[in-house]
Amino acid sequence: MDNFYDILSPYYDVLQEDADPSHFSKTCDDLIRKHCTAKGDGEDGKKILCDLGCGNGRVTVNFKELGYEVIGIDSSIEMLDGARELGEGILWLCQDITDIDLFGSCDVFVSLLDTVNHITDEEGIRKIFGSFRNFLNEGGLFIFDIGTYEHFQKTLGDQVFFEDYDEFTLLWNNSFDEETGLNVAELTLFEKTEDETYERFDGVIEERYYDEDFFIKTGEKEGLKLVDKVADGERVFLVFRKETK
Repeated sequence: MDNFYDILSPYYDVLQEDADPSHFSKTCDDLIRKHCTAKGDGEDGKKILCDLGCGNGRVTVNFKELGYEVIGIDSSIEMLDGARELGEGILWLCQDITDIDLFGSCDVFVSLLDTVNHITDEEGIRKIFGSFRNFLNEGGLFIFDIGTYEHFQKTLGDQVFFEDYDEFTLLWNNSFDEETGLNVAELTLFEKTEDETYERFDGVIEERYYDEDFFIKTGEKEGLKLVDKVADGERVFLVFRKETK
């Protein structure tokens, strides 16, 4: 199917149980307080934060609790349906994050849990950075995390993984091309039905490893400067700020 995350959405929390949502939101909040110089366009001066590739919204809702006005964008309708159940007061939009269209500008954009790695063509990354010409306020930030080379080469590599639960079983045949940086996960999901049989779904999810220099050069062309980076295990948080003209 076009978006295998629509199939995975009921089980996404289980598959991401090692990723603590509060860790991601707190890390970003600390970086925003340190580096964001945008005045805050939200009600009572709140900063407007847009989560690109928000998925089921588990991280997104934390930003609202931290005092931001929040927008969540994802291309999976099923994921967004789950996100809407988590709380009110957040604008959820079904869009391709490489082609966003907003009514106004934001003070902060975030894209977490390796979402940027899932954009496998460089032009898609350039389009995200290019969108900040219109939608990111001066002094505002773009914060995202990317998987390290070690993560793709050693942790994932050319290996087979599986997750087995009462309601579903997921098989994952992974391959990583060191020359192109492309990581391909061939997934097979067996989902238990009401009559105790299993329905099979197959899909492919691709990611790409990007060197930090690519992001730095891409950001510079759009007036964004790398102001910080934070290593976090097999991921790195990068912080870009839109410079004042």
